[in-house]
Amino acid sequence: MSFYKANIDYYKNLSITVDKLLLDAGVIEAPVPIKQIARMCGANVVGYDFGEEISGVLVVEGNSGTIGFNTANSRVRQRFTIAHELGHLTQHVNLNNEREFFVDKDFIVKFRSDKQYSPKEITQERQANAFAAAILMPKKFILEEMRDQKYKGLHETNLIEELAKVFEVSVPAMTYRLSDLNIYRY
Repeated sequence: MSFYKANIDYYKNLSITVDKLLLDAGVIEAPVPIKQIARMCGANVVGYDFGEEISGVLVVEGNSGTIGFNTANSRVRQRFTIAHELGHLTQHVNLNNEREFFVDKDFIVKFRSDKQYSPKEITQERQANAFAAAILMPKKFILEEMRDQKYKGLHETNLIEELAKVFEVSVPAMTYRLSDLNIYRY
């Protein structure tokens, strides 16, 4: 299978994977309890003071994983980091391996660093970000929320800010998600 085909298949199957996780967790509305879902998937979720450089880590030993998130980050950043690391755990880790270790700096900074990342690493980071966005901001939850009359007449900027509050994500994350889903004001 070509790299391009594998990447397209990943994104096609992402909503199915996320919908199943949400169904299994009994989650039917925002905000998604991401720590609960991570624990349901077998991860320990632990806060650490990583300083300014690191937003999260995933350490896998044997058949268990620990997601570490930076307690110095905002709550919305912590939620995204946990979801991102859960994406690595559920999508990129073979739990039968001896040991794997993911360290994630802010994803924008990570791609600008001096370290050369392989195409596989870059793809995995993008996929983990897509997973985090999909699980924290499921398309069907967004569409359902936007049907509420309280959003009628809101300017697009205000709509995005309000949705970000409901979903407990950052305004940029909600902006990107709406753009990726091609959801526009109707």
